[in-house]
Amino acid sequence: MRSSSLARVVMASLGVSVVFTLGCNRSQSRGGPSDIPGPQPGPSTSQRAALALFEAASLHRLMTTSPLTSATYYGQVWWTNGPCEFAGQGSLQATLDGGLAPTSGTFLPTGSHTYVVSFSNCLVDGWAGRLNGVASAAYNAADWNNVTATVSADSVRGRMLASNDLSDVTADGSAVWTRVGLESNSTTETYTPATGSRLVNNLTTNVATFGGGAYSTIPTSERWERRFDNLKVAINGTEYTLNGSLYYPGGSTYGEVRITNNGTLVARIYGGVGDAPSVEVLVPLGPF
Repeated sequence: MRSSSLARVVMASLGVSVVFTLGCNRSQSRGGPSDIPGPQPGPSTSQRAALALFEAASLHRLMTTSPLTSATYYGQVWWTNGPCEFAGQGSLQATLDGGLAPTSGTFLPTGSHTYVVSFSNCLVDGWAGRLNGVASAAYNAADWNNVTATVSADSVRGRMLASNDLSDVTADGSAVWTRVGLESNSTTETYTPATGSRLVNNLTTNVATFGGGAYSTIPTSERWERRFDNLKVAINGTEYTLNGSLYYPGGSTYGEVRITNNGTLVARIYGGVGDAPSVEVLVPLGPF
């Protein structure tokens, strides 16, 4: 599977078609069409903030791991110095251990190496998502089904990688990323952002800062799991902790991710209609 196909899967998971569980207004008039729902309000600021917390680690990972997940796929180099994806869709420059990068179609060497990629308005998902900035991966790979990397982003800007609320973001900082498993079978990816790493929403200038914990994705032939293990994310200084899992078996969603602040449950994201999760807010959240 090409990296662009994977990116489309990520796009689908980023709340592009999220359904919020909000009540419908119904006419109480006996003479009117009482069973026809009225206009449904849009998501509240707190609901949008809860979803942003849910997506922050996924987006940050998408940008910091881009040398190993966008410019390459399971070690195979898609693009090296030159155009991205198609002519006229941006460009990139790459180095391996400070020297020349492998040519397109070849594989990065296994073992311990550092791969650095500078993106310039690079189309990375075959659709609309673009990257600008420098990302690096100091990786150790026994083979390309067993990789550990310290990944980092130096003001990498991502546009149209996610839904409208997070359609323009900038990632800074680093993380430890591991991938274990066969491409065609179950593959577990675990992402542990370094404390102080940030994701800036360029549409609002609000900042999400990571403070510990991990985010994982675990796809199998039957379902796709998104797991949060004490992932701490602060929005403009107010820290929240995410725990739990959502499961996507195809055509439905189940499970629950709980968002707490100082031990108090403030929101939960849980199984909803189709592939879109539902959001319940118990305590107002600050905007992101």
